[in-house]
Amino acid sequence: MTSTSNSEPTLSVNTSIPQPATTTIPATSVISPSSPAPGPTLSTVSLTQAAPLPRRHSIYGTGEDRIVLDIGSLYIKAGFSGESRPRHVVPIFAGNMKAHWEPDLTGSGGSRRDCGEGCRIVGGFSELFDLSIGRTSEELESLYDRMAHYLHDIYFRYLLTDPKQRKVILCESPMMPLKLKQLIAKVLFENLQVPSISFAPSHMLALLTTGCTTGLVVDCGHLETTVMPTFSARPLNPFIRTTPLAGRALTQTLKELITKYGKIIVPPSTDRQPIPSKYLTPTVLEDIKTRFLFVGPMVISSELVSGAEKTLEEDYEKKYAKISTATEIHYPITLSKHGRERQMGTLVLPGWIRERAAEVLFEGDEDQSSIVGCLLECLLKTPIHLRQPLAASILLIGGTTLLPNFQTRLYQEIILALNTDRRFKNLNGLRDHIAFLEEKSSGKVFVANCRAWVGGSLIGSLKSTVVEIAREKYSGKVPDWTTESITRSV
Repeated sequence: MTSTSNSEPTLSVNTSIPQPATTTIPATSVISPSSPAPGPTLSTVSLTQAAPLPRRHSIYGTGEDRIVLDIGSLYIKAGFSGESRPRHVVPIFAGNMKAHWEPDLTGSGGSRRDCGEGCRIVGGFSELFDLSIGRTSEELESLYDRMAHYLHDIYFRYLLTDPKQRKVILCESPMMPLKLKQLIAKVLFENLQVPSISFAPSHMLALLTTGCTTGLVVDCGHLETTVMPTFSARPLNPFIRTTPLAGRALTQTLKELITKYGKIIVPPSTDRQPIPSKYLTPTVLEDIKTRFLFVGPMVISSELVSGAEKTLEEDYEKKYAKISTATEIHYPITLSKHGRERQMGTLVLPGWIRERAAEVLFEGDEDQSSIVGCLLECLLKTPIHLRQPLAASILLIGGTTLLPNFQTRLYQEIILALNTDRRFKNLNGLRDHIAFLEEKSSGKVFVANCRAWVGGSLIGSLKSTVVEIAREKYSGKVPDWTTESITRSV
């Protein structure tokens, strides 16, 4: 039992631990939800069947291995500590967990029934929460029901373990709303009755997977991009910078571009027609984004607008269509469904949209900083003697950074901004020191969107000291770096 009065979470880590061996995630098996949405569906990714893991866990537990949870707005990663990858990556679907409509096969219509444990969420791909949660009590109640459903499924359907026997490590973003943390803790303590919850900063956990304790961690997820410097295993929370230009902004831009420039072919006709926005569901957009998009190289020309300035939607085609060499994609899409019969169409996706939809991430303005601007602003705020080691140890995490060529384009934009942007003239000396951690060490050992979870698995196996709260001491409050007097390990 230890206690600390610091308002920032810290980790006690033995830095002499050897780096993990290089490993790759094999092809995963798929477990589809019972009632998928029309069109291409996102399935629950199970890594258990892909390759045998070295240990089998008893349903009653041994008290040694902990449950590691990384709860995001679109996916929940869950597994056991001491393992190199999460057992399951569970996508989030929209749905009402209070009641459902049960049809009557006799033809009388049906009736409204309350949902039980056997019910499954039926709906399209959806966000679990937003950063502005808690505006109404009904919104919090709905989020509580959905969170309780997913965490119950994770324990009893996927991990097959008793929640009362295992402690929990929760990977938390430094900008996670306090109401969301309280809600997660309430579900785990009151519904599942877990013994304790350890809160660990996701940026610090991701950095530990590289074997380093100093670095500049850029987390480009779905809701926002967060840049946090870490020095000697201590997160420098006062220097955190965020921007809303992340996965959701990319999805919105992709939808607008496809609606305006994309075409659809409806059989038996072969004519290309404008595509109605109703066919661009979140499931379809997420599938296109993860399978077909990539980041194009930086364009510098006297005839074109600088890459650091905002590009209007109507200028995208004029700016990029003629210089793009990407091929167009014919994507099958479900137009309607009647029983087992489906009417299929073909979505024609221009190649330049595949290449240039991600430009929104690198083009900021006065209201929304670009990812590059956010990163350099963070470096500018840090003490001078920390800038060089941080700039030489940049780590990219989050699902959006998995776009092909993202890291190369980010490096190009950083060098351009240091050379041309007057705001960052004090950082000009860092141009020769910009480097990414994965290039200096053993390469890409872990997938970027799972690094925080792997770090949680690491500290769980090392029994490292993190901020922990036991069920007996839980009073409705949870540790948070923005509050005082409650950040104690109990």
